[in-house]
Amino acid sequence: MFPTRIQLSKKTWDKLQYLQSQTRVTPNITARMAMALALRDIRSASINESVPDQVHVINRDVLFGEHEQVYAALIRQFCHEQKIDIDVQFVIRSLIDSGLHKMGHLKKLSDLQGFFGAEALGRQ
Repeated sequence: MFPTRIQLSKKTWDKLQYLQSQTRVTPNITARMAMALALRDIRSASINESVPDQVHVINRDVLFGEHEQVYAALIRQFCHEQKIDIDVQFVIRSLIDSGLHKMGHLKKLSDLQGFFGAEALGRQ
């Protein structure tokens, strides 16, 4: 379902790099969390069909890792529920952008607890 290479805007990639410098969480993991946040609150998710001027290409295997089938199912369900019938490239890029917007105040790793709770981060 997913293309081999996912094109993220340079702005999105720069934000992922910035968050890595703040949290030490790699961009692919941060992008996965951003998608999860966007999919969790679909009321505010919107799809941007514009093609960015500058792109950063990330390999599908790096972006999704061993969870590719899980993300494929979640995105397929999202598209079905929202009646979206466009290239999945736009959907992935928009979900990451939407999730990153929600993560805007993130300054350190412990701030992730506010998004996912202590249990999800392995803390009791």
